[in-house]
Amino acid sequence: MSANPTLLHILLIEDSRADAKIIERALREANVPHRLTVLPDGQQALDFLAGLVHDPDAASRTPDLILLDLNLPGLNGHQVLSRLKSDSVLRVLPVVVLTTSCREEDVIQTYRAGASTFIPKPAEYARYTEVVAALRTYWLDTALRVTNPLQQ
Repeated sequence: MSANPTLLHILLIEDSRADAKIIERALREANVPHRLTVLPDGQQALDFLAGLVHDPDAASRTPDLILLDLNLPGLNGHQVLSRLKSDSVLRVLPVVVLTTSCREEDVIQTYRAGASTFIPKPAEYARYTEVVAALRTYWLDTALRVTNPLQQ
């Protein structure tokens, strides 16, 4: 289980500043106790998780949950997911694909690659808060989380 079961460290891999702000606001309004790390592209996220980005507190780079957009510059979300799930340490991290795509082939491809779930980005803000509240209920109150796989 996570070392701090009341705080959810979320790594948001999202290139849209507007979408990142919406998600951040929805997390606050849904009263999700969280620490949010936002990275705008897949390579930066992989570097962050690998410790290639300077971080004085290495444990802080271990997210409890990754929210991953598929439409990213450079490495796209499919490629990031594939690399995460092919890594013997990182594969245990839950990845929720949160993207504008509703294409069935994207859904199938991400589940085959090991995504925990696939959620289309809501069109209305009120729906964002519902999605975030559901994530809170599941990831904080229901599911067990891995304790710092990056240091095991």
